[in-house]
Amino acid sequence: MKHSRMSIANMRFIVSSIVLFASLTPLSAQVVTESAHEIPLAFDVDVVVAGGSLAGVEAACAAAEQGASVLLVESRPYLGYDLCATQKLWLNANETPETQLTKLLFKDKRVVTPLEVKRALDNALLDRNVPFLTGVFPAELLVSEDGAPAGLTIVSRSGRQAIKAKVVIDATQNAMLTRQSAAEFEPFKPGTKQCRLTVVGGELRDAADKMSGRQVAGVFYESTHRARLEEKKWGTVTNRYPVFIYTFPIHLDSDDYRARSKAFNDARSLVYHPEMVDQSEHLQHFPNSVIVPAVSTGELSPGMFRPRGVANLYVLNAYAGPREQSVRHQLQLSPCNFARLSQRIGAEAAKHAKKVSAPDTLSYCKTSSEKGDISVAEAAPSFRFNDCPKIELSSHNLPVLGRWDVVVVGGGTSGAPAALGAARSGARTLVIEYLDELGGVGTAGMISKYWYGFRTGFTAEIDEHLDTQESWWPIKKAEWLRAELLKLNAEIWFGSLGCGVAMKDNKVEGIVVATPFGRGVVLADVVIDSTGNADIAAAAGADTQYSISALGDLSVQVAGYPDRSLGQRANNTAYAMVNDTDVFDRWHFLLTARKNGGRSDANPYDMGQLIDTRDRRRIVGDYILTTEDILVGRTFPDTISHHSSNFDAGALPDAEMFLVKDMKGPVYNCDMPYRCLTPRGVEGILVTGLGASTHRDAMTLTRMQADLQNQGYAAGMAASLAVMKTGGLVREIDLKELQQALVRNGCLEERVLTDRDSFPMNAEVVREAVETLHGLTIDVHQKREHDDTLPALAVVMGNVPQSIPLLKEAYHKAEISEIKINFARILAVLGDKTGKDVLLRAVDSAQDLGEGWDFSSLREHANSFGEVDRLVIALGFVRDPDVRPSLLRKLEILTAQSPLSHYKAVCLALRLNKDESLAEPLARLLNKDGLTGHVQPLSYYEEWGANGTLQERRRVNKKGGNALNAKFKELLVAALLFECGDDNAQAREILEAYTADVNGHFAAYANLVLSRGTAMRHR
Repeated sequence: MKHSRMSIANMRFIVSSIVLFASLTPLSAQVVTESAHEIPLAFDVDVVVAGGSLAGVEAACAAAEQGASVLLVESRPYLGYDLCATQKLWLNANETPETQLTKLLFKDKRVVTPLEVKRALDNALLDRNVPFLTGVFPAELLVSEDGAPAGLTIVSRSGRQAIKAKVVIDATQNAMLTRQSAAEFEPFKPGTKQCRLTVVGGELRDAADKMSGRQVAGVFYESTHRARLEEKKWGTVTNRYPVFIYTFPIHLDSDDYRARSKAFNDARSLVYHPEMVDQSEHLQHFPNSVIVPAVSTGELSPGMFRPRGVANLYVLNAYAGPREQSVRHQLQLSPCNFARLSQRIGAEAAKHAKKVSAPDTLSYCKTSSEKGDISVAEAAPSFRFNDCPKIELSSHNLPVLGRWDVVVVGGGTSGAPAALGAARSGARTLVIEYLDELGGVGTAGMISKYWYGFRTGFTAEIDEHLDTQESWWPIKKAEWLRAELLKLNAEIWFGSLGCGVAMKDNKVEGIVVATPFGRGVVLADVVIDSTGNADIAAAAGADTQYSISALGDLSVQVAGYPDRSLGQRANNTAYAMVNDTDVFDRWHFLLTARKNGGRSDANPYDMGQLIDTRDRRRIVGDYILTTEDILVGRTFPDTISHHSSNFDAGALPDAEMFLVKDMKGPVYNCDMPYRCLTPRGVEGILVTGLGASTHRDAMTLTRMQADLQNQGYAAGMAASLAVMKTGGLVREIDLKELQQALVRNGCLEERVLTDRDSFPMNAEVVREAVETLHGLTIDVHQKREHDDTLPALAVVMGNVPQSIPLLKEAYHKAEISEIKINFARILAVLGDKTGKDVLLRAVDSAQDLGEGWDFSSLREHANSFGEVDRLVIALGFVRDPDVRPSLLRKLEILTAQSPLSHYKAVCLALRLNKDESLAEPLARLLNKDGLTGHVQPLSYYEEWGANGTLQERRRVNKKGGNALNAKFKELLVAALLFECGDDNAQAREILEAYTADVNGHFAAYANLVLSRGTAMRHR
C-alpha cells in the first residue's frame, strides 16, 4: 500500500509537471522598462567572482595570488553552496584533495560538516585579503563600450550597486550572468533532465518508477548538542544520521527559474520523511544546454570555460566544461577535482586582466527607450555607499516573470500563513523567499518554541498538525507549510529576493525580484510585504522607522543567531546588535559568528541561516499602535489580529510612557487594527510581522510567533478579498466581511464585530486614572503581577487634553513629596512645566546618579532606567534654560564606567535643551579616560580588515559593562556635542569614524547626525 501511494504521488508529479510547464511563461514576451538612473559604483577591481562555490573561492584565491585585485559576491548567507546547499559533504572513493584549500578542509577526514566548509572558505579569502560579501545577489551583467563584459550590478537589503571589473568569473549556480551575455549556448531541448537531491536522516523512501534512491555507503553525518534528557535535567546528545541520494529524470519544457522551482518543490515532496533532519537547498541540475566554449577539444583546460566569442568572461559551473556530458557531471560531483581546475582558471583570469584596460563606461547588455505606465522603484542605496562615485545606467527592460493575484514577499512567521490565507481564499498566490525553507524564526531561526501568544485560529491548526506542545522539528514545520501551499497550487520561489516594486501612481502593481536566473518583475493585484523589514514598502516610498527614536535617541533590541546541530529542536539566542538593512553589518556578524561557533568557542555542526533580530524597520502606517493602546486594552473597529505577551524588550525603552515608568513582567492582551498593515500613502500593499506599524516598545509585545501566524493568515484573506472585490485596493475592502470570516476560523474573537474605538476615554475614566496614579512609584515593575498604576498611566498619556488639568490639580494638592514628584514627572513628559521647581530640587538633591543598567541580553530584568535617570529625563522634558545647570552637574558625574542608562538619560535630557553652552562640558566628558577610541572601522574600499585580521564582533552579555556599551556611550556624547557646536571638530571626527563601524546601527546613527548638520543644532 505504501508503494502504491508513492506511485500515485509520482504520477501526479510527472503529469502536473507536463501540464504546468506548458504554460509556465505566458508573459515571457512582456517587459517593464526601468528608467535611466544612477547607482553607486561600490567596487572597482581586476577580477570579480560572482558565486561563492568552492570553485569560485579557489579561483578568487588564485587570482589574488597572481597580484590581481579581486572581489567575490554570493547570494546565500555563506560560502560553499556547491557542498553545503547540495549536502555533498563527503569525498568520493577516488577523490583526493590536491589544493591547499581542500587539504585544509578535509584534512584526514572523508566527511566534513557544513560549518567546517564555511569556515575554511571564509578563512581562505580572509588570509589573502580578498574582499567578499554574502547575502548579495548578482543581478545584471554590465559591459564596456565595445560590448565586452566589464562588471555587474548587485542587489541586497542595502539597495543596488555596481561593480567594475576587467574580468568576470561567473560561478553562479545557473550561469546567470553568462545568459545575459552574447555567449552561445547549446540549444535547450525540452524533455527529460537529470537532477538529484540529498536527504539527511529518516528512512529511504520507496523508489518509484521515475525516482531512484540509495543510501550513501559508509557516510553518516554526526552532530552533538545539548538537549533535555529528563524534566529539569540537561545533557549532551550525539546523533548520527544516514545520507540518502535521490535521482530524478524530470521533464522540463523551459529553462527558467519558475520551471526549476516547480521541479524542486515536487521533488522535495516525493522524498520527504517526517524524521529527516536536513536536505538539499536546491535541485542539483545537470544541464545539456551548456556554453559553446572557446576551446572544445583536447585536454581539460581553462579555455573550455570561456564562451566562444566573448571576451573577459569565464564560466565556472555546470554550464561549462568538456563536451562529454559524463565528464562534466563527474566534475560537478567531485568538488576537489573541480577545485584544482578552478585554480588554473583564476590564475589565467588574473593574467588576462593585466592585458585589459579598465572600461571607461559601463552599461547594460541591452538598453531600451520604451516607456510605460508602470515604473520600477527600489530602496535608496545604504548610506554605506555615500562616498562612492556614481554611474549612469540607461533605461532597460526587465522581463515580466508572471502575474499572480497575490504575491507574498517573505515566507517566514507571518509570510507563509499569509500565502495560505490568500490561497485558501481563492487567490492565485506566489511566495518569494530568500532562504530555502518556510517558517522564519520558528524554523530557520531555531526559535522553535512559543513564548506567549494566542494559540487559536490558524496557530491552533499548526499546533494540531505538529504537536507544538512538545516543540517541533524545525524542518517538520517548514515542510508542512510548504505542502499545504502546494496543495492549493500556490507557487514558491526559494533563493529569491524581493528588491523593488512596480508602481503605477501610488499603487503597487508588483515587485522586482532577484532570482538565481536574474532580476525580473512579478505583477500582482496585491503585494504582501512579509520581509519582516518593510523592504518592499520602503522601496515603494513608504515612511519607515528603525532604531532612532523621535527624540533622537539610538535604541535597538538585542538579536541572536543560533548554531545548529542535526536533530536539535530549538536554540533561542540573544547576544548581538544587528542592522537588517545593512549588508556589511549582516556579513560581518555572520562571518564572526561562524568563526566563533555562535555564542561560544564551541564547534557546532552548522550555523543557522537566519539572524533572529527582534527589532526591524517598521512602516509608518495609517495608524501606529502605541504602548498606551496596549496597556488600556484599546479596542478598534478594524481589529485584524489579537496579541498577548509581556514587554519582552532587549533594549532600554524609548516610548515616552516607559520613560515615566517601565515594566518587564506582566502579560497584556491587545488588538491590532488593520490600519497598522497599510503603509501611509501607498496602495496595493499590506505589511505584516515586525514590519507592521507599531511603536518600537509596543512591538516587543506584538511580535509573538503564535500571534503573527494568525495576523499573516488574516492579511492573506484580506488581500484575496481586495483582489476579488476592489481591484487590489486594500483600503476599500469590507472589513466586517473580513472580520466575520476571521471570527469563524478562530483568528478573532466575536466581540470585534461590534467593537468601536474606545479612545478618547470619557472624563470619569480619566479622573479615576489620575486618582490611581497617587500610588505610582518610580521603580521598574519587574513582577508577573499587574500594577494598576501602569494602565492608569496609559489612560492619562493617551488622553492628554483631558488629563493635563486633572494632573495639575493632583500635583498642587499632593502633600507627600514622592507623589508630587511623580505628578511633576508625568506633566513634564506631557509638555507641561508646572512641576519644574520640584523636579529641579529632586535632581539636585540626588548626590549621584544611583542605580543604572547597561544594554544586556537580560530582557526581563535589565535594560531599563534607574530612579535618578527618570528624574533627569523628566527634567529634560521641561525644555527650559533653567534646567541646564542641574543637568550639567549630572553630566560631570559620568565616567567611562557609568552604566549606559545614565548616559542615555543625561544625553536625552540635554538633547531636549540643546544650546551652544553645552559644547564645552560635553567635550570635556569626551576627553575623560576610557570614553573614546572604541570604534571598529570596516574598511571595505581600500583596505580590507585591520592589518589583515578580522575585527572581532562586540557582543552583549547578561551583565553589561562590555565594549558594546562603551561604543554606545562614546557615540551618544559625540552626537550631542556635534549638535551643540563642535568647535574643535572632535565630535565630527568620531562620528565620521563611526559611519564605517562594523555595527550598522552605530554607523547609521552617526551618518544621520552628520547628515542633519548644523541646521539641527539649535531647534
